[in-house]
Formats: sequence, C-alpha cells, structure tokens
Amino acid sequence: MLSCDDAAKYFLAQTSEDAGDLISNLKLQKLLYYAQGFHLALYDEPLFPEAIEAWTHGPVLICTVTIKSMVLMQFHVLKI
Repeated sequence: MLSCDDAAKYFLAQTSEDAGDLISNLKLQKLLYYAQGFHLALYDEPLFPEAIEAWTHGPVLICTVTIKSMVLMQFHVLKI
C-alpha cells in the first residue's frame, strides 16, 4: 500500500514544466481524493491509509504539510 506522499509525488511527477503545468495544493488534494475513490471502487481497498477530511473548500488529507511543501518546491523550482 502506498502512502499519500507517494501518490502526491506521482501526480507532481506527471506535470510538465515546458507545458506550464502547475498543480496547486487544492488541485493536488482533489486528485488524491479522486485517486483514493477510484482505487476503492476498483479494488475494494484503499490506495493509501491516511484519512481524508471534508473541509469547506473540499477534501483534505492529513499529510497536508508534506503535500504543501512538495507543491511549494514545485513552484520554487520553476521560478529559478
């Protein structure tokens, strides 16, 4: 079983600097939410063990601090 960090790293690795792809924290949270849902629907088991909470602006994973740092690193690397 993956961690939500592993799944987040996968989505961030799919972006293309040349195409101008950037993933915001909100978008990454929603991608992880959908990935978890699809994995549960297809395989009857979670993709990652971390809990997903319902917040005002959408789903939020407990590993948010790590995800935020990954997103910030993505933006920082592109500005250099």
